[in-house]
Amino acid sequence: MIRKQLVALSLGLILAGCASGYLIAKPPAVPDPAQAATVVIARPTHFVGAAVTTTIRIDDVELYELGTGEHVSIAVTPGEHFVSLKTWDPAMPFPVRIYPTETIQAEPGRTYYFRVTPGRISRASDAEGRALVADTTPVSNEPRPEPTR
Repeated sequence: MIRKQLVALSLGLILAGCASGYLIAKPPAVPDPAQAATVVIARPTHFVGAAVTTTIRIDDVELYELGTGEHVSIAVTPGEHFVSLKTWDPAMPFPVRIYPTETIQAEPGRTYYFRVTPGRISRASDAEGRALVADTTPVSNEPRPEPTR
C-alpha cells in the first residue's frame, strides 16, 4: 500500500514540474495577412524533457518557449523561412546546446506543420499536423508575467 502511494506521489510531482510555454517576442508583422502562410509547431506530450521548455525560432529570432503538450501558430510572409529550435541534445551525457532546423518555401495561404520531439524538429503531414493540434493546447500570445517578489 505504501509503495503504491509513493509511486502516485512521485508521478504527481513529476507531472507538476511540467513547464508551460510563453511568448518571448511578438512575431514580425505580416504586411498583407491575405498573403500570409502559417507555421504550426506542436510538441506532443512526452516524458523526456517534460520539465523544460524548448525555444521556438523563426529565421533565427526567438519567439516562443514551448512546453510539452503545447503548440503555436505563427503567420509568416511568403518566401524562404528557417524554422528551428534552441534546445539541449538529449543524447549527450552533459548539456550541449543544439539548433535543429527545417527550411520551408512558404506559399500564401498554406499551413506548414512541425512536430517537436526531444532534440528534434520535423515536418508533419497536414493530417498529422491537424491531429497534433487537436491533442495539444495553444500557447498564449501574451508575454510571461514577471515573477513577483
